[in-house]
Amino acid sequence: MSDGGGTAHNGSGGIPGPGSPPHGTDPAGTGRPAYLLPAVGIAPPGGPTPDWAALAEANERQHRRRRLLMTGGAVAGVLAVAGIVTTALLLRQDAPDGPRAAEPTAAATLAVDGPPSAVPSASAAPSGSPSGSAPASPSTTGSPSATRSAAPSAAQTRLDDVRGTRPASLGPAAAVGTAPGRTGPALLLHGSADGWAQTSAAVVDTSKSFTVSAVVRNNAATGARAVVSQGTGSYYSFYLGRDYWGSHNQWVFKVQTAAGGEDSTSRQAFSTGQATTGQWVMLTGMYDAGSKQIRLYVNGALAQTTSVSGIWQTTGPLQIGRTRWKNTWTDHWDGALTDVQIWNQALPAERVSQLWNTGGTNAGTQPTAGWLLP
Repeated sequence: MSDGGGTAHNGSGGIPGPGSPPHGTDPAGTGRPAYLLPAVGIAPPGGPTPDWAALAEANERQHRRRRLLMTGGAVAGVLAVAGIVTTALLLRQDAPDGPRAAEPTAAATLAVDGPPSAVPSASAAPSGSPSGSAPASPSTTGSPSATRSAAPSAAQTRLDDVRGTRPASLGPAAAVGTAPGRTGPALLLHGSADGWAQTSAAVVDTSKSFTVSAVVRNNAATGARAVVSQGTGSYYSFYLGRDYWGSHNQWVFKVQTAAGGEDSTSRQAFSTGQATTGQWVMLTGMYDAGSKQIRLYVNGALAQTTSVSGIWQTTGPLQIGRTRWKNTWTDHWDGALTDVQIWNQALPAERVSQLWNTGGTNAGTQPTAGWLLP
């Protein structure tokens, strides 16, 4: 019988019978504790003697299987964790280190045919604009072309000159981009009062010889338009651009010969042909202090020479795309400007011709300052 605790007892109240092993030990005489053997291995009283060695062997195999199962489970768990860690590392390698900024999109090419702007109406005589009249001279026409570097971003706020010493700040409506017919940087203006570029101080000493040149495209059908000028609070000292009133529509290089800001003291050198619209033109103005002459070149060819008594020296900054006239900013450029350069000498005709042949970029002599160059 059993006491319910799994321990067998004989009929004498637990006193070992004849031939039985001591209570609590392996009946096979191995010395193993009896509680390690399964209860099914204990024979009922009077039954056959069990094979204790076989039972011990079976018990050992069962323990080995359990250890193997536990070991295998542990290994499987380690491998699973290792797989998770490896996957996470691989995913991290493919992922960015942090929030990624939006990729910049390619900026659209800026066209010179921008927002429409008010243009002055034609009048029979100059009014509200620094314009004058003079006989015209022959000129040649053409369209320069040259391969240039990629255009700077339109978001820039200034133009650096080729030597980095005379930067020009940009007006709110001025943008740098590309224009039809040119592959390099161009200043894009739309005839508005806030479209311009300006240096911080005067660039040209007008008491000495100098040359100014630019490659330009005019979009305005009417109105005087300034390419490059320099002047003080009341008036310009020199002006390169387009002269316009009534039927008069010519390229011009003009200077102020005396202080006071009067139209009567202005002197001009004009082109023979009409100032064009929608075409690229190279304009070059030159002052020879030795001979007291100003000259205008159109596309590398001499258009007109005019004698002057000298040029009024002012301290105002250089302007690109506008001019100062009777204390007012006026003649705002509508179109595109590029390859703006200044030399502190009167370039000879062959240098101006070379400048034209290189698309307005290289006269064979270093400029004093230059903007929007390749």
